Amino acid sequence: MIRPPRHTRIGLALGGGAARGWAHIGAIRALHDAGVKPDVVCGTSIGALIGAVYANGDLDWLEQWASRLTWQTVVRLLDLRISGGFLGGKKVIRLFEDQFEGRTIDQLNMPYAAVATELDSGREIWLQEGSIVDAVRASIAIPGIFTPVWHDGIWLVDGSLSNPVPVSTVRAMHADCIIAVDLNNDILNGRDFGGAVPDSLNPDGEPHAGARVLALPTAMRRNGKPWPSWLAPDRSRVSDDVHTPPAPSARMPSMFSSIAQSIDIMQVRITRSRLAGEPADILIQPRLGGLGIFDFHRAEPTIAEGYAAVERMMPAIRARLGLT
Repeated sequence: MIRPPRHTRIGLALGGGAARGWAHIGAIRALHDAGVKPDVVCGTSIGALIGAVYANGDLDWLEQWASRLTWQTVVRLLDLRISGGFLGGKKVIRLFEDQFEGRTIDQLNMPYAAVATELDSGREIWLQEGSIVDAVRASIAIPGIFTPVWHDGIWLVDGSLSNPVPVSTVRAMHADCIIAVDLNNDILNGRDFGGAVPDSLNPDGEPHAGARVLALPTAMRRNGKPWPSWLAPDRSRVSDDVHTPPAPSARMPSMFSSIAQSIDIMQVRITRSRLAGEPADILIQPRLGGLGIFDFHRAEPTIAEGYAAVERMMPAIRARLGLT
């Protein structure tokens, strides 16, 4: 492995983006294959999760697990509830609790931080000590989707509300060269909530005439019936690949889709503003416009696009780090 000059401390900033976060795995793989090994890592939302797993030395395990996910498996990990958010997140976190085995952040293999947002004030919170699992759970608490987390006397929600691509945090961790991964650059102007409950079904459970029918797993039925329309996404906006956003649809989006798309719009606007004022040395932007935020079962093409995105930027990375 060819290392950059010894004085160069490389920092990796992993942005938020739900299921698009699997692209971080491919990006890290591509960096390692090119001889670039980060010295510090910081993540927001799904980036906090991937970053923690990477800093713990478990990226192989995560890639294998993610690549085996099916939509049915994803649904079984969702614990629906009413107060605070649609999902409690306990099933997901329990899985990673077993992997981290009670470790704290200072026991990771490299300096690490997770970004969360204080719900009452909107302050950006950097979590750099204590339980790894607690830090990750706070950072992934997407408002309206996952319930907030009570931490040291304050309620914390998703870090993407305040810092979607945490370049500033990595810089504060004394990185000389910051490589940032922005997952949401091309998700506007037509998007999907792909992989969730189809709304190509009539209220009686029969498909609309001419609708593109997808199999509805048993686990996604409530007492044998499809989930109600207010929870279902607009399946007329499905994209067949992770790169190309679907065409806009005149169909009324579901409540869940409206929340998800609104969060995406906010993330994109905040990301552009933050990166304009706090630019990374190298910005990686995978093309994931056709991927929905709950498309966790589409890990393989997402990982591949993360790898390809780094390869597209490799000339700039080599020039910045003095690699030959």
